[in-house]
Amino acid sequence: MVTKSQKRTQSPSTASAILVVMYVAAFVAAFNENIINVALHDIMATFSVSATTAQWLVSGYMIVSSIFTAIMAFLSGRFSTRKLLFFACGCMVAGEVLCLVAPSFSVLLPSRILQAAGSGVLFPLMMNVVLSCAPREKLGLYLSLGGACITLGPAFGPVISGLMCTLFGWRAVFVVPLVAGIAVTAAGVKLVQNVGERSNATLDILSVVLLAAGITAFVYSVGEFSTNLIAGIATLFAAIVLLGLFAARQLKLEHPVLNVRPMASVRFWPACLLVVVSMMTTFSMSVLLPLYFEGAYGMTALIAGLLILPAIACNAVTSIVGGRVMDARGAWPLLPVGFALIAVGQTAISVTAASMNIGVVVALTVVVYAGVGLVLSPSQTAGLETLPVAEHPHGTALLNTWNMIAASFGPSLFIGLLSSSAATAGAAGVATDVAQAIGFAAAVRVAAVIAVVGFVVSVVYARRESHMSH
Repeated sequence: MVTKSQKRTQSPSTASAILVVMYVAAFVAAFNENIINVALHDIMATFSVSATTAQWLVSGYMIVSSIFTAIMAFLSGRFSTRKLLFFACGCMVAGEVLCLVAPSFSVLLPSRILQAAGSGVLFPLMMNVVLSCAPREKLGLYLSLGGACITLGPAFGPVISGLMCTLFGWRAVFVVPLVAGIAVTAAGVKLVQNVGERSNATLDILSVVLLAAGITAFVYSVGEFSTNLIAGIATLFAAIVLLGLFAARQLKLEHPVLNVRPMASVRFWPACLLVVVSMMTTFSMSVLLPLYFEGAYGMTALIAGLLILPAIACNAVTSIVGGRVMDARGAWPLLPVGFALIAVGQTAISVTAASMNIGVVVALTVVVYAGVGLVLSPSQTAGLETLPVAEHPHGTALLNTWNMIAASFGPSLFIGLLSSSAATAGAAGVATDVAQAIGFAAAVRVAAVIAVVGFVVSVVYARRESHMSH
């Protein structure tokens, strides 16, 4: 057990070394999330699978990440920092090796999901270490550095993996995170010490099973809606029942896997909805755009990755701006402005994408990602500010879990829409490249409708919170 007195005796240089390793680990995990996106087109060709099947490399990854994120409160209480770091890095390294040699899609998918277990642990572990090691007076700075690592990872993912994919084939995308994972493990052995305190909390296995089954059924149902409406509705009903049973069980447990009580707050749950819309936007666009650029224009994975980079770089800048404005002025009018940018940008993309005007689509993508940067972290901050300080850890856990769930079902929904719309256009005799563009436009049109809902909620919510704060 690590005691508070042990924590205090850490020298600043030791604490700094631990933080650097954890920042790098979080960056690698974030980088690893997005590496597969530019390779999906080639993977579909290699293993003769559809886009709907291939997207499970994205959705399946995020489902498993969300489950491990949800149970991190238990894991961080029962296991030391070093054990969790080495478990996470071990999952990532083993998963990368298996993906490099996977002879079939049925081997590639579980290998990718093994990596997800590592990512699901590393993000909250990094935040926990920051909370334990960072000086109180600089906590905001240290947390924002961690957030920047998680933002910049996906920015470099499509470019580096696109380069590797174009030069050496799609399997090469796993080489960079493999080498980085080994390097983080080696640095961790030498530099990372245990921080925080252990507890004797027990893990309720039935809760984990209900959560995993509920999230998986939910994501599957979303993908089915575009092809088999009856199956989609039936699976969605099953998902709601499973997640309802999970929530009810948490209210009865002394040590819940995920404390769901803050969701009863009318000042908190709208913020979760706004987080879901913004996360769906960023993750879905990061998957849809490479499929559009490669499928409609025949571009290489490298060029597709480079075309997305300006949007993600803009997102990183507006994230900092959004955080500062939120601190200075609050949610109004920041959140409505951000969601307006998303809604307008996606509506314009849906109108112009099918006409194959790539310059306009790239410029509008920058507008969409700029909007996401303005709202993602401020939506989380707005929600947490409505909770008592004692409930902040529970609120953070809920927001992180909603983040991961949104990143799971967003790609499933929109790739299903892209595939079914493209297939319908192809059956009508439209050329394959144009059919892909029509499918992309249809998917983004639905995303724009969801963004409009986000805009309406943000106006009501931010205005109300602004009045209450004054």
